Amino acid sequence: MFLLPSVAIGVLFAALLGGRPSRVLAVSFAHAWAVVAALGVQVVIFSPVGAGALQAPLHLTSYGLLFLFAVANIRNLALFPISLGMALNAIAIVANGGDMPVSPSAWEAAGLGAVAENNVRVGGEHLAFLGDVFALPEAFPLTNVFSVGDILIGIGTVAFIVTVATGDGAGRALAAARFARPFRAASFRRLALGKLVSQLGDWLTVAALVGWVYEETQSIAHVAAVMLVRLVPPILGGGLAAAVVDRFPRERLLVWVELVRGAIVAGALAGVLLDLAPLAFLALAGSGALAAVSAATVRALIPSVLDEEARAPGNAALAFAEDAAMAVGALLGGVILTASEAAVALTLDVATFGLAASIYWKLRARPDRARPADERRGSVAAGIRYVASRRPLAVVVACFGVATIATGLTNATLPRFFDEGLALGPGAYGFALAALAGGLAIGGLVAGFARVGAGGGRWIGAAFLFASGLFVTLAYTEHAATALLLLACIGFLDGTTDVLFDTIVQREAHPAYYGRVFGLASASFTTTMLVAVAAAPLANRLAAPQTVVLVAATALLLASFVALVGTRAKPAPRRAAPGVGSPYPTQAT
Repeated sequence: MFLLPSVAIGVLFAALLGGRPSRVLAVSFAHAWAVVAALGVQVVIFSPVGAGALQAPLHLTSYGLLFLFAVANIRNLALFPISLGMALNAIAIVANGGDMPVSPSAWEAAGLGAVAENNVRVGGEHLAFLGDVFALPEAFPLTNVFSVGDILIGIGTVAFIVTVATGDGAGRALAAARFARPFRAASFRRLALGKLVSQLGDWLTVAALVGWVYEETQSIAHVAAVMLVRLVPPILGGGLAAAVVDRFPRERLLVWVELVRGAIVAGALAGVLLDLAPLAFLALAGSGALAAVSAATVRALIPSVLDEEARAPGNAALAFAEDAAMAVGALLGGVILTASEAAVALTLDVATFGLAASIYWKLRARPDRARPADERRGSVAAGIRYVASRRPLAVVVACFGVATIATGLTNATLPRFFDEGLALGPGAYGFALAALAGGLAIGGLVAGFARVGAGGGRWIGAAFLFASGLFVTLAYTEHAATALLLLACIGFLDGTTDVLFDTIVQREAHPAYYGRVFGLASASFTTTMLVAVAAAPLANRLAAPQTVVLVAATALLLASFVALVGTRAKPAPRRAAPGVGSPYPTQAT
């Protein structure tokens, strides 16, 4: 069911990215006849005439033909999801005697009628999780149920159309080897490993302190205070990063930041041991502020340890490391708190900062290019003027600031949305965050396979546009599994755009301004997120959670407009001097 909509989405994405969808028609495939034969078989068996007792074997035969085509063209990486999706669908159908198993709740959520004329079995007996377990909202036209395999087929179709339409012959747009390229540099390996260890410590602290505070007070208000203390300081930390990252040698700055954070967390440990919550809160705030400095410094160092072609996969690897550290650190903190006490987790956290500092100590980076003559060393005001005067930087910072409004509103609304609309229980918020985090990790990983050219800004706009559609779908869905899937898809798009933001800044900004651009961007995004979270209670008092999610979708739509219009290429001059051209390829992500 996803094939035709996926083709339409792929063509739309390709057009938004400046590609030529007509290029798809020029692609030659091995065994293309197999697709025609498979479609012919399915037209017959699903027509009013039907195929009687032969319907099930003919249905499986059509999947076999499609799988033959996919295997014959396996060298195209974009077709791999299609092959996997067809295989999963075929396995589910074979296991259930020729019928696709369907979740009863998904069937009901889609508002579908009798199943007598369909090749589905509601409540399949075998491998039901591979069946149609998701549902488009009943309020949508063409509502239907769909499977994990259908999703993979849709993803592969979109990826294939986009990569072909935006290709420029300079190499495959998707290649797994790109993700491994940054790890050839010893300095990057140290940077990534140090970030992984440091981030692991961050989430150990957060998980331990949240659990400790709730255990001591049994108060949600106190837990909210912990989260607020963790969220507000990075705004100041972003400003601090803008002031110091470009002023000092970044390799040494990383070492000192980690050592100071370790000392601060030791203060939190003292607060826990002495039962002094204010001291623990103060230490958490200080660590959060310095975390923003560390994050800006790491991203500012990427161009000093990697060449331009390796920066995008390097950013993707860092993003994947951060998401993995978040998952492992939070889980480890919960396990330690269950088996022991918060002091043990905080002691481990202090050790992680010491370990990260030792890893960073031997990091060596290339020196920056010469500083601009008119640049006032370390001036935050000069950084603000710099961002405002450079259109690519101003556009991506502005559109991400608008997008974080959608993120903040939705994040604060999710508990009510899942409780009132989907009745998923008290663990719903945790499930939602897990879905988002999983999508973020996969999105960052896929971004590492992609060849990023000058069209990165257009991809950000297209991703925000598609994400706004996912938010609208989320607002109308009444099926819990589908809602979690939508959150994972939103996280996936968010993960790709985060990587592209870092890459665009590293490409467009002068090295002397990296720290200020990343620091100011961090402060800006955290501020808009905080404003949205603060406005969420009033918004939820005035409107239903579905309406709040629709408002968030509108914010994302605005962000996509800013990105698409702001990154639109300027008309080329009629006559160009010999040898003058764009320094970047036209290939989009």
